[in-house]
Amino acid sequence: MKKLLIIATAVAVVSCGNKQQSQRHQDNNSFVTATDSAVTEESADNQPNQNAKAIEKIQEFYQRYVFGREEMTREVAYKYCTKSLAKKLADDYDYDGDGYAVWDFRSGAQDGDSDVQEVNDIEELADNMYKVTYNDMGHKGVCIITVVSEGDDILFNEIENKHQ
Repeated sequence: MKKLLIIATAVAVVSCGNKQQSQRHQDNNSFVTATDSAVTEESADNQPNQNAKAIEKIQEFYQRYVFGREEMTREVAYKYCTKSLAKKLADDYDYDGDGYAVWDFRSGAQDGDSDVQEVNDIEELADNMYKVTYNDMGHKGVCIITVVSEGDDILFNEIENKHQ
């Protein structure tokens, strides 16, 4: 009878352990997510840092490549964008040679009432999305940028430009 009780207890422990690994568990300070072979833990306190990094990267990109005078090369594209977004920007480039359509991040205006080209605000939305409000030569615009984390790096994954 003791052997039967020990076996039943062992089966219950193994069963509970497997169930616990396959569930997402949240406590006050961390999220634990099961993967196929291991459980990874990501601190909830890390999220504000990721948001700050994303906002800083978006601001830098607009200053240097969208409104700035620096050329968006292949290296730049892969520093800021996922492969799929870099491909979309390359496909949208409608001039001879290789290039990337940084104008996908802008209002589409050729001319404007002013020379001002600046980001007015970057607002965090839900699900790794950021709303960039900008002034493009007097034309107000909004671009929604979805980001993904790859290791310690933040990359732009999707963009949706909304002209006002």
